[in-house]
Formats: sequence, structure tokens, C-alpha cells
Amino acid sequence: MKRALPFAVALIATVFLPLGVLLLKSGSPTTWVSLWISPEAMRALSGTALSSFGASLVALAFGLPFAWLVTRSNIAGVRALQTVVTLPSAIPPYIWTMGWIALANPKSGWLTLVIGKGHLDVYGLGGIAFVLGTSALPLVVLSTSAALKRIDPSLEEAARLSGASAAKTFLSVTLPLITPAAMSGAALVFVFASASFGVPYLLGVSANPPTPTLTTRIYSEVLMGETGLSRAAVLSVELLLLAVFVLGANAWLAKSGRVRLPRGKGLGQKVVALGRWRLPVSIGAWTMAVAIILLPLGAVFLTGLQPTWGQWGSFTLKHWTVVMQGRTLEAAGVSLGLAALAAVLVGVFGLLIALTKQRWLETLADAPSAIPGTVLALALLVTFSRDLRFIAFEKVAFVLAIGNTFWLLLLSYVVKHLALGVRSSSDSLAQADPTLGEAARLSGAGRVRAFVDGILPQVRGALTGAVLLTFLTVVSELTMSVLLIPTGSDVLGTLLFELQSYADPASAAVIASALLLIVLAALIVQNLVTRRAEAR
Repeated sequence: MKRALPFAVALIATVFLPLGVLLLKSGSPTTWVSLWISPEAMRALSGTALSSFGASLVALAFGLPFAWLVTRSNIAGVRALQTVVTLPSAIPPYIWTMGWIALANPKSGWLTLVIGKGHLDVYGLGGIAFVLGTSALPLVVLSTSAALKRIDPSLEEAARLSGASAAKTFLSVTLPLITPAAMSGAALVFVFASASFGVPYLLGVSANPPTPTLTTRIYSEVLMGETGLSRAAVLSVELLLLAVFVLGANAWLAKSGRVRLPRGKGLGQKVVALGRWRLPVSIGAWTMAVAIILLPLGAVFLTGLQPTWGQWGSFTLKHWTVVMQGRTLEAAGVSLGLAALAAVLVGVFGLLIALTKQRWLETLADAPSAIPGTVLALALLVTFSRDLRFIAFEKVAFVLAIGNTFWLLLLSYVVKHLALGVRSSSDSLAQADPTLGEAARLSGAGRVRAFVDGILPQVRGALTGAVLLTFLTVVSELTMSVLLIPTGSDVLGTLLFELQSYADPASAAVIASALLLIVLAALIVQNLVTRRAEAR
């Protein structure tokens, strides 16, 4: 308990205290309601709810069949398809948005030029829902795949022995069993979409008519300075309550589900042979995966090679030579440094919190991951925008001045993603063999040396995965960065957002392409680390 206390105090001071300050800044519940029912706020809430619900439907529509195909079928290239459909988890949503703008811009999009004008328009509510849904596809695929692996195979076998066809077995047995997991993934997609900023801004603000959301409305209020900060705080409370409501409803549905999947079964399930349907199903699945995942990424790369944005006749490297210097390199250095430091801190603090073996502390550390990034960033901005002074013994004064600095941005990254380090460490420690550490102690090693030699090698693979995932998420983060970036400074996310929104989409595509190469390199490293850990 004593070991857990410093971490609890730190989390309260950096997460829950700022949230309390944000609530005080937002005024009374009467003030909340009066702003929430205003026409502008109602349109923002409607845009958030509809786009998030649409994103959940899109993720379900694509995620359910993909999950079954990569988990239970003998489709061609199943391992590669699994990698492709989970790829969006490592790439920022606004990069997908850039790809779809290049493809489906109603005036000069690549697909628009091929199909003809008047058929495609990525801007507006439908485009926001589609891009967010495909960006969050892994949330449904991974949760549904996990449920499929845990299904008791005897249930499906009994249905087949009773004369049911494969399709009837899936609809009457498999689908009801995996529905709770799929709906849980859809609920996470809703929360993910409602907290998104880059996609609604790029596709909503420029739409005709504009499609406002809570996050874009909060951003516009913050830009107004002190006069708009209180209104932004009220809207952030609404966004937080929406996320809490959806997550609470999801937890209730999960607990009240009638069918519970048994543990320890389903691990040896037989793959369903598609027979004569294998070739057409494989072609259809791969065509869909290429269309919604690989095609927009390819469009981003090609956009960076266009002489002028919107011209697809020839290609050039001039944007690479112009962009990859000066301001871009400085922003890249800052982003890489912050991402590396945040990833290491997440790994170290996550492991230390897991070692306390206090479930309440792990729950406390997990809470920031459920808070929308806009809300967390605004709470930190309101709390630490001014210097905090502490006086001890009426003689010694301590001043905490992290407002408008990269330290505040780093703090937001660490607390937001701390759950990754805690979960991976906690799960791997639960599976670690304690006898190795005990043997080291019996051999005369101290507690630290016994842990380093006996336990740490067993958790290193999972912890490395969490560190790499944190790095990939932070290096191109936008939602919190756009509110907390110090004046006159840039990180890759904010620089890319500025270029795409206001200045030069082709240059933005170059930076996005460089980010994709960084992501690819990190995924290769993660794959090598995972294979090495499995080999041991």
C-alpha cells in the first residue's frame, strides 16, 4: 500500500485535480444546460452523435466479416490480411483523411476523375463517419476475433450434426456468441470517433454546409482566448459525459449478456474450409481491404509526388527536397524526442504500478485512457496555464511553471497512454513464472537483481510492445497537441495539420509519407521483437 501511494498522488494531481479545476471553470450545472441547449451546441452534439454512430456501423459492417475470415477461414493470405485489417491501429486517423481527400474530393479527387464528378464527396457527415469507421476497424476486428477463438467448438459441431448448414450455424450459434464482443468493439469505436478532432475538422469545417462536432467547437472556442475558454470547458464536460455514458452502457451490456463464453476452450478449433468459394471470397476480401485501407495510403504517397495538388499527370520529388528541411526537421526532432521519452516513461511507470499489485491503482491509471483527449488537454491547459507556487515553512518557495511548454505536452502524452504500460505489465507479470526469481534469491541475489534476472526477461516482450505502440501513437498525435503545443513551436501532428488545412496539401502528404515510413519501421521492429520472444 505504501508503494502505491506516490503513484496515486501523482495521478490525482495530474488527472483528477485538473478535471476538477475544469469543472469549476465551467460554472454551475445551470450554466451547462443553458449552453448545451443553444443552437450551436446542439448542432455540434448532433454532429458528434451521428458521425460516431455512423462510424460504429461502418466498423461493424467491415469488422465482423473480416474478423471471421482471418480467424476461422482458410482464406488465401490469411496472415497478411490480418496484418492489413489491423494496420489502422498504428496510423493516425487524419492521415487516412488526407488519403480520402485525395481520392474522393468532389472536384479533383483521383476517383472523382475516374468515375466522374457528382458521384463522390468525402466531405460532410457521411465522409466523417466512413473515415472514422475504417480508421477504428481494428477495435471491432480484434475484439470479435478474440471472442471467436474462445467459443466452445462443441456448440457449432452440435448444430452441424443436427443438419444445420454452415450459414445457418453461423447465424444461429456463432453470431449470438460473438455479438457482445462485437458490440463492445463498436462502443469503443463510438468513443474513439466522438473524441476525434482531425477528421471532423478536415472533413466537416470545409463541408457545404459545415458539419460541426464537439471537438471542433471546443477548438474554435479555445482560439478565442479567455472569453471562449469557459464555454470550451462547458462543452468538454458534455463530451466527457457522452463518453462516460457510452462506456457505462457498454459495461452494463457486457455484464448482462445471456451467453457467456467459456474460458480455456476453443483454442483447438478447426478452420472452416471455404471449398469452391475460397477463390471468390479471397478475391472479394482482398479487394475490399485494398480499397478501404491500402488505397488511401497509396494516395497519400502519390499526393506527395504531384507537381501541383490535384494534378495526376506527372510526378516529381521536388516537394520532398523542399519540405524535408528546416521547420519540418525541427518538428520531427521534437516529435521523435517527445514520443521516445513518453514511451519510456509509460513503460517504466506502467511496470512500477503493476508491481504494486494494487488493483485500485491500476484502475486509477487506466481511467485517463477513457477520457477524450480534448477534455484531458483542456483540463491540463486550464490548470497549468499559470505558474503554481508552493511555500514551505514560510521561507522556501517552489514554482511549477509548465504551462506553454513541452513539459505539459509530455505530461499529457504519458498520463493518456499510461494504461498501455500498466495493462501489458500486469498481464505479463500474472503469467510470469515466479520460481525463477525465487531461485535467484536463493542463490544470493538481492530483490532487484532477482527481478532483473528472473522476472524482467519474461515481461520484456509485452512491455516492449507497449513502448513501441505508445511511440507510434505519440509521434503523430494531434488532438491534444493542437491545444497544448507551445506558442511558436511545432510537432509533426500540428505541422501536418496546418499544411493540410491552410497551406500546402502536397507538402503535408510528404510529411505524412515520412510518418508512414516511421510506422512501418516500428512495426518491423515490433515483429522482430515478438518473434524473438516467441523463439525463446
